[in-house]
Amino acid sequence: MKKIFYRLLLIFLFVVTCMQAQTVVIDGEIRPRTEFQDGYKKPLATTSDPGIFTSQRTRLGFTFTSGVLTTQITVQDARVLGQQGIVSDAATTGIYEAWAELLLIPGGSLKVGRQTIKYDDGRLFATPTWTTKGKTHDLALFKYSINDFKAHLGLAYNNSSEITSEQFYTPASGISYRGLAYLWLSAPTYKGFTLSGIVVDEAMQDTLGLGGISKYKLIDMCQTYTYGGNLKYDNADFPISGLATAYFQAGKNVAGNTMAGKMFAIKANYKATSYLTASLGTDYFSGDDNKASDGIISNFKKLYGSDHGFNGYMDYWNTPLTVGLLDYYGSVSAKVNKKWNFVGAFHLFNTQYETSTYGKDLGSELDLQASYKLNTWTTVQAGYSKYFTNSNTLAAKGITAGTSTNAQWAYVMLTIKPTFLNTADTK
Repeated sequence: MKKIFYRLLLIFLFVVTCMQAQTVVIDGEIRPRTEFQDGYKKPLATTSDPGIFTSQRTRLGFTFTSGVLTTQITVQDARVLGQQGIVSDAATTGIYEAWAELLLIPGGSLKVGRQTIKYDDGRLFATPTWTTKGKTHDLALFKYSINDFKAHLGLAYNNSSEITSEQFYTPASGISYRGLAYLWLSAPTYKGFTLSGIVVDEAMQDTLGLGGISKYKLIDMCQTYTYGGNLKYDNADFPISGLATAYFQAGKNVAGNTMAGKMFAIKANYKATSYLTASLGTDYFSGDDNKASDGIISNFKKLYGSDHGFNGYMDYWNTPLTVGLLDYYGSVSAKVNKKWNFVGAFHLFNTQYETSTYGKDLGSELDLQASYKLNTWTTVQAGYSKYFTNSNTLAAKGITAGTSTNAQWAYVMLTIKPTFLNTADTK
């Protein structure tokens, strides 16, 4: 009886202590970005002028944290300046995040609601900072952590509206899966090495066997599986760090074809000084040389990771070609002082297979970026990229003639992230 009493007393003291440590944070973000696009994503026709526009993302976040509960609500407005008239009653603001995380047991919690998810370097799931709208998922996430071991189990099932009978899922934008389940594990192994693994099950609706969308009355899913992991090395006492990635795909797509894609990546970093870091890397996305005539899809299907952060800032190959993609790149990052940071990168792009219309060499790209921290809340960033196209680039983009070869892109972005209230500062 005494043991039970002491255990209950310990649990009570644990809950009371957690409830006393409460913090409220209200913060925001105002981020306008002006872009000059002269062949961004694909070469521009000679009969067209470059595009210039300014987009802006505005966010207001409310966070409540205690020992047993954390909640986050983020309101977002994302628009192109001038998209709404001077006098307009169109709704432009929506909920970007709305979740609550409840501590269930020491080290274990449940996080439910609309939330961002990111794992490893953001290949499969990411919280991209570049996109104006961002990416969030509606799911239940079970999290467990003990020492340096972490385990996450995510579950989601989507509908377009409240339903009384089965209806075809038609998302407004972004998410394409009907159901999602994944398990992610991460643990340190030996002196700076960290190993992580993930298995993702996407439930995709089969529209072929049931007569198409109009006759969709029963749930019939095609399961697409992506699995693999990362091996990361990072030791503060050693100047070399790196990351090796491997993912594989299996199951069926919505057309009933067998998925057999692969993705490999390796990146090595050398920290020459505290201010200068050089990197070399390769990304490989498998391709298909027979256009699925055998019922097997060998090209890799990207999931919900970061698009702009990989394979060049001009985003030519965000969606890898059916015949595959190889990206060989090198970069240099220089942190001059606490305010200035410069990054330069160069990419060489190739396909895995040749086609009847173009060869393997897809051209190259140069990316330059500079950042300046004005103060605690404000950062200015500018970038310039140039794609060196060739005939294969044009053919792979479906362009035959009348196209400029001077593909370039530039931007200037101002990010202001003030904290309006933080009750932790007053304690």
